[in-house]
Amino acid sequence: MSQSGNTCVGKLASVINDESYYYVGVKASPFATDCVVFGLNSDEILALSKRFPNSGSDVMNGTMIKGPPFSIINALAELGYRVICSTGEAEILWTLQREL
Repeated sequence: MSQSGNTCVGKLASVINDESYYYVGVKASPFATDCVVFGLNSDEILALSKRFPNSGSDVMNGTMIKGPPFSIINALAELGYRVICSTGEAEILWTLQREL
């Protein structure tokens, strides 16, 4: 590998090691009354389950939360998350991050 190639690899490794973020995903239709959240830890699931009754049922790789997606995203914002991107049309996946 060339010297410049080694420099790029070193810089990339430095960036990856410096990352101190945690990511979760929220999947739902904007008009839905529930959504699936991926990547929450047990304390965050408990906090959302208290705020949104009848929530917390496990689905494939995530947790079903009974509430409108924007209310859930706002509740996650109170836990330190912020939306960094979204994708989809009828069903949307919002990606949120927080600092560790």
